[in-house]
Amino acid sequence: MTKDYDRVEQNVALSINKLKGSSLPNNLPQWLVNLGVRPGAIILKAEDIGASSPDNKTDILVTLKNSEPLKISVKKPNADYYGNWYGHIKMVNVFGKQIFDKLTVAITQWANNIKDDPTWDKKPFVGVSVNFGKRSGKTKLGFNEVFSNEDILTIAKGKGNGTNTANTLLITDHGAIDSADELISSLEELTVKNILNEIGEFDIAVRPINPMTEGSNRGKNIYTRFVPYKKLDVPTTITTMSELTKLGTYKTVSPVLSRPMLTHNFVLDDLEKNYNIIIPRKSK
Repeated sequence: MTKDYDRVEQNVALSINKLKGSSLPNNLPQWLVNLGVRPGAIILKAEDIGASSPDNKTDILVTLKNSEPLKISVKKPNADYYGNWYGHIKMVNVFGKQIFDKLTVAITQWANNIKDDPTWDKKPFVGVSVNFGKRSGKTKLGFNEVFSNEDILTIAKGKGNGTNTANTLLITDHGAIDSADELISSLEELTVKNILNEIGEFDIAVRPINPMTEGSNRGKNIYTRFVPYKKLDVPTTITTMSELTKLGTYKTVSPVLSRPMLTHNFVLDDLEKNYNIIIPRKSK
């Protein structure tokens, strides 16, 4: 999460906390009533919980008296992603192994196609990570190649009914809320239609990580991995995609649910130790 997003979420929480003791409007939208939010409920507190767990889709938890809470997902108007860096554990827990297997096949096919694409910028990568949302250019797949439209809602809301699962959407670039009426009027129902209206399109964002230019992202889980045809006779440094693809191909992976996790760094270590293939890495 960026500092700008942190600031917006903090502003939302601070603004709502200034409304402690205020009552929600008596004429709430029916979709909020259907969620168990009580008309006229008193605002007790707001907590910024988005960063407390990677599984939290609720950014701001608003506790109400004698009512179900507001569990707000905060997005900026230019937000591209509704699901960042899905790891193996989360993917299997949320969607199951069958979808995982379908995803790794699609990602592997993309990787093997792009490595031979003459218009690719020739940055070497040993794996591909996954985000969900709006993506331009060649580094995306159609969401429905693997998932259903209803899965968009699962990615945006989270799974289950706990406090970590969002039930409302707030689009704001500043986070300032001056009244309970403004709070309610600013909220949107979390539906596939509303999400697509806000973001424009929803893709599988494929993230091939160039080890020479990226640091922390090398620690993300991957859904395909580069596998050499054979071990090289001597340690050899590889810096371009064309050099790398002469040595092997991309293959599907099985979910790794315990340490060591299957990450870009894991594959880079394996290539160096067991295949004499060295790809320089940016210092973190």
